[in-house]
Amino acid sequence: MISSADDFKCYAESENEIENAKINEVATDEVWLEVISKYPELSRLVVANGSISTDVLEKLSLSDDVDVRWDVAMKRRINRRTFERLATDKSEMVRHRIACNPKTPKDLLALLATDEDNMIAEAAKKL
Repeated sequence: MISSADDFKCYAESENEIENAKINEVATDEVWLEVISKYPELSRLVVANGSISTDVLEKLSLSDDVDVRWDVAMKRRINRRTFERLATDKSEMVRHRIACNPKTPKDLLALLATDEDNMIAEAAKKL
C-alpha cells in the first residue's frame, strides 16, 4: 500500500523495476489528493492507477493539464458529474475522448453529436 505522496514520488522515480511497479498499489483518497497537490506532474500516473476512486478522478478532471483530463476521459468508471464536465471541456481532444468512451451516458452522446467539431460529432454518433 502506498502510504504517502513522498512514497509515491520515490516509486515513480525509481529505476528499480520492483520499486517502480509499486506505483500501481492501492492508496487512500487522502494520499492520492496529497500526490495531486504536492506533485501535480505525477497526476497522469495517479490516473493510471486502477484503484483510484471516482472522487479522485473527479478532482483530476479539474486539472489545468489537458493530458490529465484526456486520461480521465478514457476511464470507464467516472461519475456523472465528471462525464458532464469532460463532455463540455474546452479541449477538442478531451471531448473527442469522451465521445469515444463506451460508458458515456446516451444524453451526453446526443449533446456531443452536435459538437461544432465534426470528428467529435461523428464519434458520438457511432456509439
